[in-house]
Amino acid sequence: MSKRSSAKKGRITRLWLTMIKVSDITTALNFYNRILELPVALEARKFNHAEVGPKEPFTKIGLHETGKKNRRKKRTGIVFDTDDIYAFYNRLKGKGVRFTLKPTKMPWGGIVADFLDPDNNELEIVQDPNHYKRTSYYQG
Repeated sequence: MSKRSSAKKGRITRLWLTMIKVSDITTALNFYNRILELPVALEARKFNHAEVGPKEPFTKIGLHETGKKNRRKKRTGIVFDTDDIYAFYNRLKGKGVRFTLKPTKMPWGGIVADFLDPDNNELEIVQDPNHYKRTSYYQG
């Protein structure tokens, strides 16, 4: 094998999965599948594990049951994108989801809202169609 072809092997090809610890897999699946409307990609209850998210090749959220609920909110670092943050907020608020930040316009131009899952894992939703077009703002 030449150096050139082997140089392309062994690299990261995508972000595959990010994991969240949950106290009960059934409650978590209800929230992520029925309320957030993320499809169930894998359900492996005998391993206390499930994965939700859009069809391949997109990143999934792994739900791993630990039996313990977070007492305080825990930032996950997971940020979803939406085409209408206000519709998303109103739909989830109507289903009883707790928001820690209502939709708020940020100095960089996007609109952000933060909300909690049943285990107090904090998730974020952003509406920012110009995110990658705003390079001059980011570069100072």
